[in-house]
Amino acid sequence: MFPNLWIFDTYSICLVVGVFVAILVLYQYLKKNTGNMQYAYSVLILATLTILFGILSATLFQYIFNLLDGINEFGAMTFYGGLIGGTGFFILFYFIFIKKKYNISILNIVIIAPACIALAHAFGRIGCFADGCCYGIETDSFLGVKFPFLDHKVYPTQLFESAFLFILGGLLYYLAIKKNNKYTMPIYLLSYGVWRFLIEFIRGDDRGARLFGLYPAQVISILLVLAGIILIILIIKKVLFKEPNEELEKGETE
Repeated sequence: MFPNLWIFDTYSICLVVGVFVAILVLYQYLKKNTGNMQYAYSVLILATLTILFGILSATLFQYIFNLLDGINEFGAMTFYGGLIGGTGFFILFYFIFIKKKYNISILNIVIIAPACIALAHAFGRIGCFADGCCYGIETDSFLGVKFPFLDHKVYPTQLFESAFLFILGGLLYYLAIKKNNKYTMPIYLLSYGVWRFLIEFIRGDDRGARLFGLYPAQVISILLVLAGIILIILIIKKVLFKEPNEELEKGETE
């Protein structure tokens, strides 16, 4: 729709803004919940590297999906690819470098991570709208928009998802910053998993080859929901999170 803003690529601008907001939220949480700023800066550096790796992972996953669909095209990205790759990268290097040095549990980062992810993703979806990707199915509804490369109106699913993610991100931000709520991750996994599963039905762009009658994104969405349910059970049974800040306080005194 608006692929370029002056001399800049609009999608890239939205990504940069989303990353900045995510890092700012993470910094605010770390500053509020730990007096160990060396630990905080180490996490921020790792988070920045994780985002860069997540972008690479998102591109590689989409390339694999394209190949499975018989398309040899490199350059597009898929959110789930970035989420999976970025999560793995962060966990691996947190345990190798940060946990070993500061002895502070990664579970404390899990409280704020969903808000960071949701808000960054919300800005990214605005970029998708500007770039004309991830659009919806054809519609005559007043909600429809006309992209220059299409001869009909479609649902602006990018904006629908962006609005949902801003609301979800705002809720998760409140729960993390104000309440230090330990259920933020399962709330994110359940909410976004259900949302993404449903919105796939009105996506009009290429959704990839079906698996078990479902699009790849819907299969991953089901896995997210299952993961969210498992996390809730583990939290209720006190397998995770003895106290939200217990490990942070322990790390500060050592």
